[in-house]
Amino acid sequence: MEGPDPYTAGDSLAGVRVGIRGCLERAADVDRLAVSASGVSAWSVQDHLEHLLFSDRKVLGWVVEALAAPNPGTREQFPREIGVALLARGSIPRGRGPAPDFTLPDGLPSTDVREGFEALRALASGLDPQLAELEACRHTLPHHVLGYFTPAEWLRFLHLHHRHHEAIIRDILNA
Repeated sequence: MEGPDPYTAGDSLAGVRVGIRGCLERAADVDRLAVSASGVSAWSVQDHLEHLLFSDRKVLGWVVEALAAPNPGTREQFPREIGVALLARGSIPRGRGPAPDFTLPDGLPSTDVREGFEALRALASGLDPQLAELEACRHTLPHHVLGYFTPAEWLRFLHLHHRHHEAIIRDILNA
């Protein structure tokens, strides 16, 4: 028998905020942004931060829009089996999925990266009063590999996505 989802929108949102805070700390360490380790990743520390910035900006912006729209009576689109498994597993395996073009690093100035994460921190904090609406929202947005996620599922994914890239950044810096 399947029980309730052990991860609430509040848990996931808190995880996203922790991830954004970590990105702000990494972005403040300007001397280490260009560090790379080809044995770990083709991307530098800053490249990983930009990827997170672009993906967070897209998803959190959509979540705000979805919460402002009338909630549909039923959910029409769902994650693929791999998407359900990934959210349940609680981690993203390395080297499995290509990043969508709109999330590829773009060589932003480090100040733009920091400012971008500051804006995302405010956006994520603004979702706190809407946790019940996040849990109940049945709008979906597709992930290019994993299928369609609701806002609550997207927050879970973003939390896992931050942990995934933070582990890679740690490995780059320790290489």
